[in-house]
Amino acid sequence: MPEKGKPVWISIKGVQHLDGESDTVELSTAGTMEHTDGGYLLTYDESVSTGMEGVTTRLSIRPDLITLERQGATNSLLVLQKGKRTLCNYDTGYGCLTMGVYARSIHIGLAEQGGTLDFHYTLDINSDMASSHDIYVTVREAPPSN
Repeated sequence: MPEKGKPVWISIKGVQHLDGESDTVELSTAGTMEHTDGGYLLTYDESVSTGMEGVTTRLSIRPDLITLERQGATNSLLVLQKGKRTLCNYDTGYGCLTMGVYARSIHIGLAEQGGTLDFHYTLDINSDMASSHDIYVTVREAPPSN
């Protein structure tokens, strides 16, 4: 875990909508939160439960713009800009895909002590809708370690 930033507890609920069905993944983990120019940076390590063990995730959060970068066993970079479609590369572990990402909404309620963040986006491959995602993040100060 990076030394930069203050220790926090991050809870994430992700809901993927695909072909009329929904799948939910939840993760609660230790991480760090750093105040940056114009926003925040959340960093945490993925786990077996997300299927991405060995991957570090960094969420750079600014008003109307979130950059989700994963590095490690797989690498990806999603740029979520409210109301815009961006092209992003996604490493499947078997090869890279170029996908379109459209951020429908971004709600940021973060402060120095933590708070909430939620964002909703769709993914498309070759301009064909692939899936829709709802992400809910809660950040709180990490309990003191003894």
